[in-house]
Amino acid sequence: MEHFVFLGANGYDWIKAIIDIVITVGLSKLVMWVLPILFRRFSKLSEEDLKNILKKCATPICLLIILIGIRLSLTHFPLEKYRSIISMTYTVVSCLTITWFVSNLITTVTCRIIATHNPDGKNNSALMLPTIKHLLQVIIWGAGIAITLSNTGYDVKALLAGLGFGGVALALAAKNTVTNFLGGATLLIDNPFSIGDRVRVANYDGFVSFIGLRSFRLSTLDGTEVTIPNANIIDNAVENVTREPARRIVLVLQLTYGTNAEQMQLAMNILRDIAVNNPHVDNNCHIFFSDFAEYSLNIKFIYYIKKGSDIFETQSEMNLLILSRFNSNGIHFAFPTHSLYVENIKDVEANELASHDAKALKGQEVKKLKDVEIKKIESKTSDSK
Repeated sequence: MEHFVFLGANGYDWIKAIIDIVITVGLSKLVMWVLPILFRRFSKLSEEDLKNILKKCATPICLLIILIGIRLSLTHFPLEKYRSIISMTYTVVSCLTITWFVSNLITTVTCRIIATHNPDGKNNSALMLPTIKHLLQVIIWGAGIAITLSNTGYDVKALLAGLGFGGVALALAAKNTVTNFLGGATLLIDNPFSIGDRVRVANYDGFVSFIGLRSFRLSTLDGTEVTIPNANIIDNAVENVTREPARRIVLVLQLTYGTNAEQMQLAMNILRDIAVNNPHVDNNCHIFFSDFAEYSLNIKFIYYIKKGSDIFETQSEMNLLILSRFNSNGIHFAFPTHSLYVENIKDVEANELASHDAKALKGQEVKKLKDVEIKKIESKTSDSK
């Protein structure tokens, strides 16, 4: 074996190198067999989660162990001329393999945590899971490449400084896009609404159909679909109608001034009975005689429609019952009217006759004055002749 030489190494060196590689391959298999046992014993991961993590991380772990075996095997060869190239190649491959492992591990665990906390998949973080996953991968691989370049002798600080200036220029040029992405981050952190929620924002009212990092979409009550940039989340208030515990309805019932106190009390009792007997309405309602208005006696009726009930259908049921019960009990609704009261019709007629006579007398006097003036003019004319 000593006389067998290939690539500067004798037979014994080749056997040692092969043994090193075989050992590391066997070690990688052993590690992949031991890891599931340790995870099952010391962690609370389910079998499905464990398989998913091992599936994502098995290849980079095995590759890293084999790289160690290859590095050990290369020490048996006289490769001093290529030592720097081999070392740099090993460093690059090792750093990238570690980055691959970390990226798979973090993204898998993060996705599982989000899925565990949002089993229905309606939370914003769950809905934007693919985007979050890609963003994490970009960050991890960016850091891994920077570390790799640093270990191979490149000046990473100068590169980062150049990227920093470029990033500032890019941010200034794409200010609106950056603001939209910040709005997307706000959606992730604050979670003001989810898919299917009815919201009011930026003068739009509708149901959320899509949420992204740059924009979200509303299916409005008019039947149209509106895409709204996430920057509106930062600049405007968001009203989530779906998350209200109950819908508050305020009615002002205007009754005629002919309604007596007993009828007012009866009207309030009827309203309370209607609210209590409706299964979609909370029993915590408020009914009171609010004020004496210009042409009506007002009763304010405040009730709450339970969450999950049909708002419009419940309002229609309540209004129809109020109308029916009030009509059957002789309680009348008021409308804008004006009443004119004449105290004594005879005096009015006398005043009208006196006014008429005065006008006639004044007309006669004016006629007489005109006749006198005409006569004076005629006499002056005859004298001049």
